Amino acid sequence: MARLIDAGLVWAAGFALILPIALAIIGVNREEDGVWSGPTLWTLFIVVAVIPFLYEVIQLAFWGQTLGKRRIGLRVVLADPAGDPLPIMTAVYRAAINNLGYVLGIFLFFLLGVKVWSFFLFLMVVAAAGVLMAYVWSVWDRPLFQAIHDRYAGTVVVDDRAEWP
Repeated sequence: MARLIDAGLVWAAGFALILPIALAIIGVNREEDGVWSGPTLWTLFIVVAVIPFLYEVIQLAFWGQTLGKRRIGLRVVLADPAGDPLPIMTAVYRAAINNLGYVLGIFLFFLLGVKVWSFFLFLMVVAAAGVLMAYVWSVWDRPLFQAIHDRYAGTVVVDDRAEWP
């Protein structure tokens, strides 16, 4: 739920502010590349991946939680030593996996689908299902209930409202 809140906030700002301004500056040349010109695709990647990456790095490095996690009552901490706040590089690594790594596969197949062959759009859906599985992984992971990005970064998401010894 926290991830959906964060994505909604960041993408709403990105799609409402950045994408229209960038498209106004770039312009859309329908004769040359259609709607999916190179600058349009790069702007889309920035809105969907880079801005959420920066949003998450800054908030996790300073507060250990994003606005969505704060609303739900969650915090990201180190798994070992247990409960320590995140160092900046761990926040960068976790956010890079979470925002750039996951989105890169989806975006690659989207790019190939609109530029080369529309069959790649099916593979984009398959990549999106893989990303969903990386998040859902935390449901059956034992003992720390970590998603894939948490396992690689050495972090764990804890309930901030609970009293911990």
